[in-house]
Amino acid sequence: MILYPPERFDINEWFTLISLAVLLTVAILLPKRFSPLSIIVYTVFTVFISQTVDSLIAVKPFDLYDVNDSSKYEVMDIVIYYLNYPPFTYIFLWFYDKWKLKGIYRNLYIIGFSLISVFFEWLAHLCHVFTYKGWKLWYSPFIYIVIFISYIFVFHLTENLLNPNQIKKSKA
Repeated sequence: MILYPPERFDINEWFTLISLAVLLTVAILLPKRFSPLSIIVYTVFTVFISQTVDSLIAVKPFDLYDVNDSSKYEVMDIVIYYLNYPPFTYIFLWFYDKWKLKGIYRNLYIIGFSLISVFFEWLAHLCHVFTYKGWKLWYSPFIYIVIFISYIFVFHLTENLLNPNQIKKSKA
């Protein structure tokens, strides 16, 4: 695979780097909540999901949007997939775990985070991180809901496998 430099360093690269700084700062400032192995699992899963979704809908035959300056795989794409998305997932799971959400509150949390994600996507679109070629912003909440549900599923699976004694204590 060839990795291309940005065609020009402009607003989309600045948006990506500023987002990265904000997300990493928030994630680092949050008190430790997960084991290093859990964080690795969540990071790998996040990268897998983001790459898979974009591979399904942002390339041919659908080709509904471009990421960054072109349809080529750029250095800044790596920053987005490998550095921006994982801290966002970490923040999502951190609050989910802290608040121990269940039932309607879990559903509202997923919907709320999906709407926050749509807002950030809209900002990214305004900054030309995403160039829509058939994609409509109103499609995104439905994708984000599925993604956040999958994050919660992986979270519970990971925590059950890595911390089985803690699960037994919480049920007692």
